[in-house]
Amino acid sequence: MSAAINPKGVRKPSTTSNPITWTQTYLGSTVGQKILVALTGAGLVGFVLFHMIGNLKMFSGRDGINAYASFLKYDLGALIWIARGGLLAIFVLHILLAIRLKLKSVGARPIGYANQRTAQASLASRTMIYTGIVVGLFTLFHLAHFTFAWVHEADLGNGQHVNYMELTDEKGRHDVYSMVVAGFRTPWISVLYLLAQLMLFVHLSHGIASVLQTLGLVGKRFSPVAKLLALSVSGVIFVGNTAIVLAIWTGKIAPVFATVK
Repeated sequence: MSAAINPKGVRKPSTTSNPITWTQTYLGSTVGQKILVALTGAGLVGFVLFHMIGNLKMFSGRDGINAYASFLKYDLGALIWIARGGLLAIFVLHILLAIRLKLKSVGARPIGYANQRTAQASLASRTMIYTGIVVGLFTLFHLAHFTFAWVHEADLGNGQHVNYMELTDEKGRHDVYSMVVAGFRTPWISVLYLLAQLMLFVHLSHGIASVLQTLGLVGKRFSPVAKLLALSVSGVIFVGNTAIVLAIWTGKIAPVFATVK
């Protein structure tokens, strides 16, 4: 039996193929970029979840959250900065690739459909890029507020206001407990945080399911399961983060006397 003949001739192996060119080609493709968005998104979801768990130590009292913050800042040493650098890279890559894919999608069809068929598309899926941008801007505000203390000062009473970074507890540690209470006792800051958590919930409620489907972890048959899981995880994050704000509003997490270093 004669071998099949390729009409284009014998295929010759590429002499320029190497890991670098393959990576450039793959990452330059739409499929590759979607997978990267999914992978970076999964990493960010993991961070948000663990960040929320750590913040819930507010309910364990002043010593609990301050000890946790001190551990992250001092005991981990250089590891915490490596983690922060990696997280920043993932965050920026996720946003840039998502915007690039959105622009490419819009550019592929500059003239929209005569009849928009969005009946099957949820609000979360249609607004992913917008809720993502809002969450990104809020993240910058969150860093300016609690990490760098550029936005607001703590009110110690009698008209005395100090920078968040100057608050200390009786053990000389940074008083994260008093910092958070001072922040969320300010109405406009609390409202802004609650709205941002709502946007995060909407974003994750579709984003988590999309990650599972893009990475091939669930098929079309199990898409309802993926949606349920996405709603569950995003709901837990929303409840956990908003519970801290509401507990401070209602006095369940009460202010304590804070010292200034």
